[in-house]
Amino acid sequence: MVVNKHGSFYLRRGWGTKIIQAVNFDQMIFTPANEMKAIDNIGLGKIMVKALRYWADATGLTCEKKVQTGVCEEKTYIYRLIDKNDHYFQKKGSLLLLHRNLARNEKNATAWYWAFNEFGKQSFTKEEFVNGLHSYFAVNGMAIKKAAVDKEFNCFKNTYISEKKIDIKTVADEDAYPMLAPLHLLRVNNEKKYEMCSLAKADIPLLILIYAIAMDNLEESSTCGQISIDKLMEDKKQVGKYFGIRYSKLIEMLMEAENKQLLTLNNNFGNRHIEFADIHYEQLLDEYYEE
Repeated sequence: MVVNKHGSFYLRRGWGTKIIQAVNFDQMIFTPANEMKAIDNIGLGKIMVKALRYWADATGLTCEKKVQTGVCEEKTYIYRLIDKNDHYFQKKGSLLLLHRNLARNEKNATAWYWAFNEFGKQSFTKEEFVNGLHSYFAVNGMAIKKAAVDKEFNCFKNTYISEKKIDIKTVADEDAYPMLAPLHLLRVNNEKKYEMCSLAKADIPLLILIYAIAMDNLEESSTCGQISIDKLMEDKKQVGKYFGIRYSKLIEMLMEAENKQLLTLNNNFGNRHIEFADIHYEQLLDEYYEE
């Protein structure tokens, strides 16, 4: 579990592209000895470069490895697909993949994991969030100052909603806009509280949803096994948690997936589950980006 490893710099609109460009230039770019080269290449200050290193790993774009010569950013499968097909992160599926990786990353994106899997409140105040996360750290043996958790909330919130109303079509500086704001997963409601939002069917490309379900349940999907709908909706690190999709909408999408022979849906009362097909679910991402 970590706190403020991002230096309070939230993930901004242009940073996914900056990460890809930097790592393509040099996979050792974030090695401390290469600090000045990174600053010159990326065009950000020292602290922001450190934040970029954090976000590269936390979002699953890279997998950081310590080697004899420094820090190597190994390119992940998602990195390579996005670099080839969506270099500027214009597809909603690319943003959903980064969000999924954050919301499942208990070790390196603890606030994001906790908010979507442990918190359990759909609407909340900043104080409720901070107190809850502070208690979560304490229960897990981490003595974190409340002020640090307060900063963690600000970074979490700013990843999804902007302090100011910004038109992404006309904004000149992408680094001023939250990268995951287009997903509309968090909003301020009429009561001036923060509110977790459910994604609608139109918000989640089918291939992204089925890929996520299969990867979340890798043992079952790789052996043509089955998984209950209740688990998909209620268990931690499942689509019902981090996508906030409603039961009825999930069933609709699973029916569509069945029609495409991606799985078999059993929706009988008392025995609702899916059976995975004999396919390579990793390749669904290739299909998504080829569409």
